Amino acid sequence: MNYGKWSAILGVICALTIFSSYAVAPKQPEGMMVVLIQILFFTSIVSGILGLIFSFISFKKKEKGFLKMIAPIIVILVILTFVISFILTVFSFL
Repeated sequence: MNYGKWSAILGVICALTIFSSYAVAPKQPEGMMVVLIQILFFTSIVSGILGLIFSFISFKKKEKGFLKMIAPIIVILVILTFVISFILTVFSFL
């Protein structure tokens, strides 16, 4: 099994689902929209964690290639996006 490939795929799924959960969310979500947003959000968290685990396994097995580094980079960029967004929001209220 190529863990690096799965790590990269799960990293991309993580980014797509987290950003799509925010893209489809209305100001006041109701009904099935709440369920859809929750599914997308938790899918993002699970796929990000699994991507990091598979990346760690591929590093331990010394797989060749750069795919094993994609998931950690994507997860870090997603977290960085939210941290910067939070900081800008805090500064906008000052």
